[in-house]
Amino acid sequence: MQFKVIDAKTLEEPDLYEVALQEEWAHGLCYGDVSEFAMTQDGYLVLLDTCGNCAYVPPGRFKVVVKEDL
Repeated sequence: MQFKVIDAKTLEEPDLYEVALQEEWAHGLCYGDVSEFAMTQDGYLVLLDTCGNCAYVPPGRFKVVVKEDL
């Protein structure tokens, strides 16, 4: 399944650098190397960095839109 993530606050694609830098739940990530979102098998959204770290996204923080066309 391919998807895109929309910021629930702005309704636009999020600036991952700013999310990792400013949001407390993402402070364990290397903010300069935040790369993408992923979905766990049980449906949780996580934010990944290129160093192999991940942070679970709080429920409701982002909207997930499934890309049916791909």
